[in-house]
Amino acid sequence: MNSTRNNELENEDMNPVLRTDAFLGETHIVTGAAQGIGHAVATALATHGAQVALIDLDEGRLGEARDEIKKSGAPEPLVVATDVTREEDVQHAVARVLEASGCINGVVNVAGITRDARIPKKSFDDFKLVVAVHVHGTFLFMREVAAQHWHPLFKGNGNKPLDDGANRFIVNFSSVSARTGNVGQIDYTAAKGAIEAMTRTAALEFTGYRVRVNAVAPGPVKTPMLAAVPPEGIEAMKGRTLLGRLCEPEQMAATVIGIADPALSGYTTGQVFQANGGMYLA
Repeated sequence: MNSTRNNELENEDMNPVLRTDAFLGETHIVTGAAQGIGHAVATALATHGAQVALIDLDEGRLGEARDEIKKSGAPEPLVVATDVTREEDVQHAVARVLEASGCINGVVNVAGITRDARIPKKSFDDFKLVVAVHVHGTFLFMREVAAQHWHPLFKGNGNKPLDDGANRFIVNFSSVSARTGNVGQIDYTAAKGAIEAMTRTAALEFTGYRVRVNAVAPGPVKTPMLAAVPPEGIEAMKGRTLLGRLCEPEQMAATVIGIADPALSGYTTGQVFQANGGMYLA
């Protein structure tokens, strides 16, 4: 891809990638939706017709994200300020989405943080917080959507698979560093490895719900999380990819909606998509 096209990607709004009505009538939860990849994913899903529930801690930024998506002509998103590490918050968030929409078709678990420090200087509090946001948040949203919605549908169907044709999916976020490791991120890399294992287990357990459960493992994406990395560090990251550049959030969102779309990925579950620009060759 040339530099002109890169600049276009940096500046353009999300345009339809799939059929414009690919997710029409569906409701999707996106965590970490106030900025970065989460915001791009929510925008892409809404652009293709979904009613999106925006989940994040920052209610102000969530409101801005909602207004931005609404102005594009997409369905107005729901906004639910939530601490993904708190069980009660997640239970309440899922209940609110169900009350407002009547169903939940998909969950995209993007929310994440870093607290970088090498092992001898890593505080246990920081370690626990990073693991909680990534692992606990991912688990809680998978559990609550299943417990409050998909499992009751399964029980109401006589404990038989939900072969009703509805699109049901989960996309969890891992990272290339789950396989390569990363200095200063023992908590982050451990959490991302755990998410890959959780994805496989959930794919097995949710088969009766006909929920496709997959994960995506990005390489470096141009997000606020990289803002503290000095220019030489960014250049080093680019150099480790085969494509020689960072990923734009909109490009990662396009990967996610491709996984979410049953027309493209309807026979794919329990997989980890290595969307890393060639940093790691699976």
